[in-house]
Amino acid sequence: MKRSFWIAAMVFAAFLTEDGACAADRNRTLGLSFAYNEFSAAYRMPLKSGEHLRISANLDMGGVISGKSLYPGISADAVYLFEFARTGFRNGESMVFMAGPGAAAGYLRDFKGVHGVMVSLAGCIGFEYLFAVPVSVSLSLEPCIGLHVSRDRFGYTVMSFYKAGMIYSLMPHLGLKYRF
Repeated sequence: MKRSFWIAAMVFAAFLTEDGACAADRNRTLGLSFAYNEFSAAYRMPLKSGEHLRISANLDMGGVISGKSLYPGISADAVYLFEFARTGFRNGESMVFMAGPGAAAGYLRDFKGVHGVMVSLAGCIGFEYLFAVPVSVSLSLEPCIGLHVSRDRFGYTVMSFYKAGMIYSLMPHLGLKYRF
């Protein structure tokens, strides 16, 4: 029993980096982001060096803020992010620039005031400032180009271009994340 404990401890110690975090896990983040129209909770995991998958759950508050809806819409997206530039500083902090494509789906309101199903191509372009402590701050633009399917007042199915995805993409998302 003692020997298996020491073997496990040595294997674990071999994977530790200088700051005490596991090398495979140091790029994972969990955090929140805020925009004028949206609150998001996101989880990002590394896939390869400089490539990440971000999965987020979103509350669309556009209709609630404008007073045209009593309840928010919901959506989820998955975005494949690529790091295209990284700048390190002497104090251990760094800045990362990322962009990538993805997909989104949800049940939310478009500008016509009607809730419906939305399916779209999504994207993200932005940067993240990584502090020496395991906290980071990000700023990004996140457009959605897709379709919105709803019912009109007579009960007929209406399919239209999802206009809110492009208009709200001009509003930046401010994120606060914990790295582990």
